[in-house]
Amino acid sequence: MRTKLALLLAFARRPELLILDEPSEGLDPVGIEYLLKVLVARSAEGVSVFFSSHQIAEVERIADHVCILEKGRLLMDASLDQLRQSYRRIDLVFHTPAPECEFRISGVQRIQTSGRQMSVFASENIDAVIERAFDLNAVSVEVAPLGLRDIFLETVKEN
Repeated sequence: MRTKLALLLAFARRPELLILDEPSEGLDPVGIEYLLKVLVARSAEGVSVFFSSHQIAEVERIADHVCILEKGRLLMDASLDQLRQSYRRIDLVFHTPAPECEFRISGVQRIQTSGRQMSVFASENIDAVIERAFDLNAVSVEVAPLGLRDIFLETVKEN
């Protein structure tokens, strides 16, 4: 109830800027849904909303710009659209053990191999990774976009 009251008081003043820290903490699912709708509506009205949250699904639903912090360091600062357009997981299968060293190119953030299988996490040069895979006779190449949760986890794993 305290969280609801604090949010209602913040919204009642019709501020130009809302700064919220874990705004959905302590709310039930109905309260969270209402909060997210109100934040989207306020943002559409021109209110700047700055909030921190560990609830990545909530961030993905309402944010248009994302910063990822870990231990006080800024690891990422980009628009959500840019992240969605850039990051991909490319799953590869080869006839022989996966040639990891061949994929260490600009934009490749992480490579995981297991025998003949390889998973490449890339933020750019997706086409170059795919082309290289076909040049190396990959049996299978699958490209999948990543959600904010996966991008967050991969970014934090790197550090």
